[in-house]
Amino acid sequence: MRTCNDCVTMFSVIRSGIGFVLLATAALFSGAGAARAQTFDLEKDRVQMTELRGLWRFHTGDDPDGKLGWATPDFDDASWTLLRSDQPWGEQGFKGYRGFAWYRFKVVAPGQQERLAICIPRLLTSYEIFADGKLIGSFGALPPQQPGSVIGFDQIFALPPAISQPGHPISIAIRVWHSSSLTSSGGGPEDAPSIGDLATIQGLKTDNEYGRFWSITSGNVLMLMNLVAAFGGFFLFYMRPSDREYLWFAIYELLTGADHLCTDWAMFYPTDRGEIRLLSFALSGPSWLFFLFFVFRIFNGRRNWLYWAAIATEVATLLGILALQAEWITERQFRIAWAVFLIPYFACVLGLLYRSARQGIADAKMMIVPVAACYASWFAGIFLGLFYFAGASWVSHYFGWYFELSRWPFPFSFENVTDLLMLLAVMAVLPLRFAQSRRDEERLAGELESARTIQQVLIPAETPSVPGVDIRCVYKPAGQVGGDFFQIIPLPNGGLLAVIGDVSGKGMPAAMTVSLLVGTVRTLAHFTQSPGEMLSAMNQRMLGRTNGGFTTCLVLRLDPEGSMTAANAGHLSPYRNGVELEIESGLPLGLSADSHYPEAKFALDPSDQLTLVTDGVVEARAKDGELFGFPRTQAISIQNADQIAQTAHDFGQDDDITVLTLTFAGVPASA
Repeated sequence: MRTCNDCVTMFSVIRSGIGFVLLATAALFSGAGAARAQTFDLEKDRVQMTELRGLWRFHTGDDPDGKLGWATPDFDDASWTLLRSDQPWGEQGFKGYRGFAWYRFKVVAPGQQERLAICIPRLLTSYEIFADGKLIGSFGALPPQQPGSVIGFDQIFALPPAISQPGHPISIAIRVWHSSSLTSSGGGPEDAPSIGDLATIQGLKTDNEYGRFWSITSGNVLMLMNLVAAFGGFFLFYMRPSDREYLWFAIYELLTGADHLCTDWAMFYPTDRGEIRLLSFALSGPSWLFFLFFVFRIFNGRRNWLYWAAIATEVATLLGILALQAEWITERQFRIAWAVFLIPYFACVLGLLYRSARQGIADAKMMIVPVAACYASWFAGIFLGLFYFAGASWVSHYFGWYFELSRWPFPFSFENVTDLLMLLAVMAVLPLRFAQSRRDEERLAGELESARTIQQVLIPAETPSVPGVDIRCVYKPAGQVGGDFFQIIPLPNGGLLAVIGDVSGKGMPAAMTVSLLVGTVRTLAHFTQSPGEMLSAMNQRMLGRTNGGFTTCLVLRLDPEGSMTAANAGHLSPYRNGVELEIESGLPLGLSADSHYPEAKFALDPSDQLTLVTDGVVEARAKDGELFGFPRTQAISIQNADQIAQTAHDFGQDDDITVLTLTFAGVPASA
């Protein structure tokens, strides 16, 4: 970063080149012939500025009489200590001192000088500056006002024209208040101020601002990438709202970019250090939480004690910042606690990545090394800071390497490199994951279409005609391919078999199970018309093929004279004229080889209606979450199949709806 030192060096080079300028001028005179050569005025054209680098008088404490007599020109400061003007007092024998302190020095105004001004690059913490006993400016607040730890760069203070007379020695006094909340080695100037004409000093400030901007270019590049990544994450979430990992990633990147903006603001505008630090942690702390949510979402992490410990560490870190802000703890104590707090967080994230990588997940393999390197760099920065604040001299060497790994093409640090690698790894995972999701969607769409085709084949296209029975069948799919099925099979004696069931699950597995069951029913109907025997045979066929699922099924046989035999495997009981029939139910199909399905016998009178439904009717759900329920189902069971299905659908269909109604008209005359 360019500072006042760079400018003064440039001016020194100009002065040291006077001899070269004179020789060049002589050469122009000798070779120009009759032409008149330009005359260079070194007094008029030189830059009117100098650095105030040297020894200043220094004294701790404040003016005892309270009238600021220490700022007057005639005050005798011969007994004060001499300190360098480009180093804090903590590095010159006053380590750990907090409170008021004074600096004094003199400046002689040059001849033919425009209005003078002083540029103070950075001086900790708050201060007032006097010229010949007159207050010419201040920075921050001093007691008895509420003092804060304000930070700022390149403050310009113009000297009154009345005291800037040529040859007049101007007495400059700086009254400093160093806040106890800062853990730096000491207060006072961190670099030598400069004095010169106001226009030149303003140019110096502009030049220094360009230098600071250049010094944080790496952070600005990362900030830009963070914001672009956040935009990409929000766009992917807009495209796929069900995939919340894109939302967590976008919020994480947005908060991280905003944290970089806080750093930029403090580099160019006077800022309360406590407030900017609190804001920075208020952004970075939640950003780490959202990164934790993102990682757990994409790798299906288990929310165990380590997960909750990781969340608790971020809450504890924010509480630690508040304690630091209130000066209940020192910054060194906070850094120690912070390092301890981060251990569960890092262990949780890295543990999940390691487990996923061991399982062969390509995304985890891509992320684990950059994330581990990034976390290691954060730990290194924390521990280097601990040793630095403890006064270890060897830390300065590693601090320089850690904070400035290289200056080409712009200054960047070890932490910048690891942050960039982590960001690139995560940004590479998102499009790959999105592309994989699209491929899975296309594959699932193909499977669903195949399942629908299978289901349409298995659902009877036409209701068979059975003498003496009015048969109504309605099937309303819920959108996805479900597991409802039914069959109406006429019998040679003029009766019928009615089968209704529901397979747990959705999609292609459910459709394949339905096809197996329907094929089994149609085959068994050639060998037996006993509902209990049919369910037992279907149960044996389903054993070991349910993959943890099950199937409910109801089979009834209606004979021409009105006698009915029914057996139930965990399905909803049928209704006769609005009254639920009591049928002993066995276990659903496919759960146990020892399942037994007892038969129940009933006699139907002419005009009796049997109603068979699946749970899509009972479990219809309104927008407020209310279920349709059994009482409503029983109340509408006297209606025909179309009305029952439409009522449940209008209430709020949540699953496949299947309804069969069998109205017994009596024994046909031909019988």
